[in-house]
Amino acid sequence: MNTDVSIEIKLNPAQAEAYLRWLNIQFQLLMAACWYDDKYRYTPQGLRGKRILEDHPHIAGLNRTMRELVKQLRVQGVPA
Repeated sequence: MNTDVSIEIKLNPAQAEAYLRWLNIQFQLLMAACWYDDKYRYTPQGLRGKRILEDHPHIAGLNRTMRELVKQLRVQGVPA
């Protein structure tokens, strides 16, 4: 199944900011867990993050969700 999935949620600004903080923490924890993995030891500097996102779609999904949420918050005039 190679079709994109799209979801829509409605959050008030406080919920959106809290959700963004939570997503950011999850992203940081998961990236830190992978960053020093032996699998990426010899990955050239500047490519490690990209490689991790390619290898771990759940982390890439968090990253995409955070980017879209920040974009929507800025449209609403909420500093993110």
